Amino acid sequence: LAPAVAALRLRARFGPRQRPPSNAIAIAIVYAVLLVPAALIWRTSADHVIHWVRVTAPDAVNELFGGDNLAPLEEMIAHAPLPEGVRRVIAGRVKRGAAYVERQTRDTLDDLIGAAGHVSWLAVAPILAFLLLESAPSFQRSALRVLPRGHLQWRAEEYLRDVNSALAGYVRAQAAAGVIVGTACVCGFALLRVPSAVSMGVAAGVLELVPAIGPLAALLMASAQAGGHVLAVVLFLAALRVVQDYVIYPRLIRHGMHLSTPAVILTIWLGAVLGGAAGVILAIPVAGF
Repeated sequence: LAPAVAALRLRARFGPRQRPPSNAIAIAIVYAVLLVPAALIWRTSADHVIHWVRVTAPDAVNELFGGDNLAPLEEMIAHAPLPEGVRRVIAGRVKRGAAYVERQTRDTLDDLIGAAGHVSWLAVAPILAFLLLESAPSFQRSALRVLPRGHLQWRAEEYLRDVNSALAGYVRAQAAAGVIVGTACVCGFALLRVPSAVSMGVAAGVLELVPAIGPLAALLMASAQAGGHVLAVVLFLAALRVVQDYVIYPRLIRHGMHLSTPAVILTIWLGAVLGGAAGVILAIPVAGF
């Protein structure tokens, strides 16, 4: 929100003296522009969202992981021009991967259903953001005064500025990655004539925000719904994954956090080795510090 607040204070003028709005007023205006439409949308769609979380999503998960949804993928592996032992290994790993994704998906859905009763606490986030946007500069100055004057105080100020910039860049990069992947998947699924191309593409964009597990879940969903186009869908998602992980995402992170492309790739690999899915999620923010 900070760039929007800064732009508003730079361009907007109020009163007979054409003065810029105060920081608090600028934040309030940005909040009104964002939160009033969101509140109206929530008021009209709250019942549908609650029904989706409690009824539709569990039914969709049961349908996705039940029966023979992996049959097209297993058939593709069985007819692949590979030695029998290799096909067996690939099939086994696909089944273990699907079981892992199913377990993680069900656990996440259970947590989401359990947390639905506490959704009102999300109101704390914009309140804290308002306090940070309004009071962070003065708080930072007060904290820096505790340190001895000179080099140590200057280094602490530089560190806080770098951390703020790194975390902001990471959040923006993740959001941009979700939009890019979602748009690409909608277009790709539509061209491949996959059923529910738009909804599945949007789901893939949202799942992109969850590293490692999200893309696997998107691949599994697309493969289960692709029917006779499963091979084309798998090849499309594999190519998108390579371009996204090794070209687009490192550039987004490099622009926002000033990390080189090899550093981004190595950091994600180390996070996966050391901490699994959680390590992948935390790797880039920790590297930003």
